[in-house]
Amino acid sequence: MLARHQAGDAELQRILMTPLIVCAALGILNTLLLATRQRRGEFATLRLAGSTRAQLLRMLGWESVVVVLSGLLAAGLVIGVFLAGLSTRIVPYLAELPAVLPWADMAKVATGCAGLGVLGVLVPGVLVLRVNAVHAVE
Repeated sequence: MLARHQAGDAELQRILMTPLIVCAALGILNTLLLATRQRRGEFATLRLAGSTRAQLLRMLGWESVVVVLSGLLAAGLVIGVFLAGLSTRIVPYLAELPAVLPWADMAKVATGCAGLGVLGVLVPGVLVLRVNAVHAVE
């Protein structure tokens, strides 16, 4: 009976988390797409100064990795503080139950966000770099 109840809770949790994850993914993509597109003049200036497309894409790649890692670190700190506070309040009531975190699910979400972060910068970066640098500065 308990296993069936836990399976139902896990399914309900997935159903409830799906819209939240989709909204977060759209927010990540929207922010990164717009931020990269708005830097078109900066990229054109760097191109006119002698940077190659490969150098600019490498720069964008490293920037996206830093943004993704800092976001994951901030999220980890927030979750850690929240769970630490929650565990101190709930331990007296649930002392006999082991604490189990869904590490595999959290890793999937973190990997998905990292992939979206890198693609959200590199894809518009490639498109912005296709524009002639002289026309983009204007």
